[in-house]
Amino acid sequence: MNLKFFKNISLIIGAIVLLFVLIPNQTVKAAVDYSGGLLDGKRLYYSGGFTGGNLIGTEATDNNEGTFFSVDKSTPGSTGTLDHLYYDFESPQTIISYRLKADRNTNIIIELLDSKGQYVRNFTVSTTDGSLVTLPEIASGVSKISLVNTNASAPLKVFEFNAYTSEPEQPTTPEPEEPTTPEQPEQPSTNRAIFVVTMTTGLEKEFDLSMKEVNDFIDWYEAKQAGSGKASYAIDKHDNNKGPFKSRKDYILFDRVLTFEVSEY
Repeated sequence: MNLKFFKNISLIIGAIVLLFVLIPNQTVKAAVDYSGGLLDGKRLYYSGGFTGGNLIGTEATDNNEGTFFSVDKSTPGSTGTLDHLYYDFESPQTIISYRLKADRNTNIIIELLDSKGQYVRNFTVSTTDGSLVTLPEIASGVSKISLVNTNASAPLKVFEFNAYTSEPEQPTTPEPEEPTTPEQPEQPSTNRAIFVVTMTTGLEKEFDLSMKEVNDFIDWYEAKQAGSGKASYAIDKHDNNKGPFKSRKDYILFDRVLTFEVSEY
């Protein structure tokens, strides 16, 4: 292979690399959500006014910008002027906003009428990119909504059209939850305690008692310290020291008690 061949290959590779560098990074725009409105999936009428006409499909109300309906005043074979897309509500509605996706933003009017065919409001449209447009004033008692192409020579492609009684919710990204440290379950209480009495001689006496028995001992000790009660207190040993006895009790003398300790479990 000669040097000229390698130069040609290098030029081709260089051109391909340059092509990828020069192509701008396209940011994909999130599709607008038109749902949540009064015209979701509704079949509109196509006519020359507010009544009659042909019932079309859902091309303009299916929440899909890939479909459209062309409002063309010069439709071949039509009689009269076809310039309205309209819908009759089953009951009067309150409208506060709308969305419109169309191929142009001129010569378009939206008309809102009441049950008697009188205008509640009509206005010229200038925003047709699918953005949510809030009406300057709330329109109440609306029985019919109509979208009009006022340009006799230019068809109007309507990709999506909807009206809303409340502000549609915008999609939000949920905030990540902070990890939580699991709480240690509380240990169930048995209402018992290891009760240790230390005598003045240094001898320790240990008992496994109910908290009632412990509290009874404390009540006796405090009463005796106040000057009333018996000089001794009998503590039932229960099964602490087994033997051939019906019961075993340890009598504690008040003046021999140095300290006592309660370890509840």
